[in-house]
Amino acid sequence: MAEVRLKAIKREDTGKGSARKARAAGRVPGILYGRGMQPVPLAVDRREFVTALHTDAGINVLLDIDLDGQTTLALTRDLQRDPVKGTLLHADFLAIDRKTEIDVEVPVHLTGEPAGVKEGGVLEHPLFSVHLKCLPGAVPESIEVDVAALAIGDSLRVGDLPKSGDYEIVTDAETVVASVVAPISEAELEELEAGAGVVTEPGAAADEAATSGEAAPEGAGTDEPTSDEG
Repeated sequence: MAEVRLKAIKREDTGKGSARKARAAGRVPGILYGRGMQPVPLAVDRREFVTALHTDAGINVLLDIDLDGQTTLALTRDLQRDPVKGTLLHADFLAIDRKTEIDVEVPVHLTGEPAGVKEGGVLEHPLFSVHLKCLPGAVPESIEVDVAALAIGDSLRVGDLPKSGDYEIVTDAETVVASVVAPISEAELEELEAGAGVVTEPGAAADEAATSGEAAPEGAGTDEPTSDEG
């Protein structure tokens, strides 16, 4: 697991004004918190922090946060970004202990081409990451799994992922990670296409009944309850 030293300065003030000043100075405002300690408002160098997040470990990179000459091992727990530019606005750092297990989210990478895809099937990958429990130094960069044996109709579940003595996967074992499904036929596609975007508006049943001369269902086109209750 990658480990990066990150120099930080303490922020004496909190709030939007302090955060704006930190960002204007090329820093990312944040807060360092953990069990048995008071939360500490701080700011880290933006360039150093972004570089750390782009190691193979991603957001799970271990950070040695150097604040006033004291180093604290931490993980990035939350990132706030500008909704338009995507730039970092704020970060939460969780202080951790090397000898205490942590909960982390790790990506799942699929390798190989499924046999079912070669037969015309479609590979679906609904779960891109799983939650693990392990020591900070044992966090894997990813979990790789070979899906070459998957035929049409087969599924790979969390319980099928490679096991390791270094970590425990805590995501539900029955959760589907990947599956190979039969392609949609032209007839099925046309049926889906015909129903796409069709919305039944309130009162439609009453309008249709009026034009056809049939009695409308009781309560159709109104907000009144059809039963005697309330």
